[in-house]
Amino acid sequence: MHDPLFEPIRVGALALANRIVMPAIHLEMARAHAPTEALVAFYRERGRGGAALVTVGFATVDPRAGSAAHLGAHRDALVPGLARLAAAIQEGGARAAVQLNHAGRYARSREIGEIPVAPSAVPCRLTGETPRALAEEEIEKIVGAFAAAARRVKHAGFDAVEILCGTGYLVSAFLSPLTNRRSDGWGGSPEKRMRFGLEVVRAVRATVGDGFPVLARVNGLEGMEGGTPPEELLEFAAHLADEGADALNVNVGWHESRVPQVVASVPRGGFADLARAVKARVRVPVAASHRINDPEVARALLAGGACDLVAMGRALVADPRLPEKAREGREEEIVHCVACGQGCFDNVLAGKPLECLANPRAGHERERGSGPARRVVKVLVADGGPAGMSA
Repeated sequence: MHDPLFEPIRVGALALANRIVMPAIHLEMARAHAPTEALVAFYRERGRGGAALVTVGFATVDPRAGSAAHLGAHRDALVPGLARLAAAIQEGGARAAVQLNHAGRYARSREIGEIPVAPSAVPCRLTGETPRALAEEEIEKIVGAFAAAARRVKHAGFDAVEILCGTGYLVSAFLSPLTNRRSDGWGGSPEKRMRFGLEVVRAVRATVGDGFPVLARVNGLEGMEGGTPPEELLEFAAHLADEGADALNVNVGWHESRVPQVVASVPRGGFADLARAVKARVRVPVAASHRINDPEVARALLAGGACDLVAMGRALVADPRLPEKAREGREEEIVHCVACGQGCFDNVLAGKPLECLANPRAGHERERGSGPARRVVKVLVADGGPAGMSA
């Protein structure tokens, strides 16, 4: 039967085998901005599972753009590690991308060794710190840093690069009137607040060339009182596509937002209409994200025209073989993400490497896995709850 999940699609010059992509998620596994063996093993497993595209990151574009536990693309010495990571993903059949970002006001001074920077000195509820407002010449240097980082990503052998333009980080902090209170050429009107993100995409596109895919992760909703109006978010997304973004991945919320985003109380695919609204404004492929952890939900979104791609992040943490199982008709074997947030968000926010309540191997792929017992034994399964019934 026709299955919209496994139709091929092109993103710019890049051919994808199906509609399942893994968005960038922070693992807290890098050291000095370089991938560790554990991080490489984690993504090697996801590259083998059948997803068409696996995105890693975010990766920092300059030394103050994030902590040392984030991947980095801000100096040439990091290219060999990135190349090893790209090869690990690609050896399993997936295409590989790097998400580039500058954390801006979400960086922490204790991690970067200086006061974080932002469009304006607006206190940050997430970190409890007040950032320093960037000078104009600093802004131009950061635009150039994005372009230089994209060049390194391409040189490392990745198939695409993604710019993080939402979630409260630097690009979206320039976009939002809540955090951009400038009165120069980088703030004030919507057009001036959009300028930084558009300049970044232009610079990246000019650096990597027309044949290398440039993607953008954008907010469909900020969830911040006094933030960017939804219509301006749609206009920004349309401008990004006009300036060279080959695909848009639509997410929801800032880290400071009080809007529930990925917890179990959010219905599966509950934010897909945000992607639908973006899709109506652009001619490039659009990915929906958040709480898409089941093939049937993903198929319904694709068949209903909400999106062209489905971004499965924590779903592929819980079961990296989800795409393969769906393609082979083994969906009853899928281990679903239960949206508990305990091993992913809670661990990472506490500065610990990512794990997963539903998948004990997540983050531990190099360790010995399960296999046949060396000798036959009798096992008693006590209790008929979910765990007992599964056993």
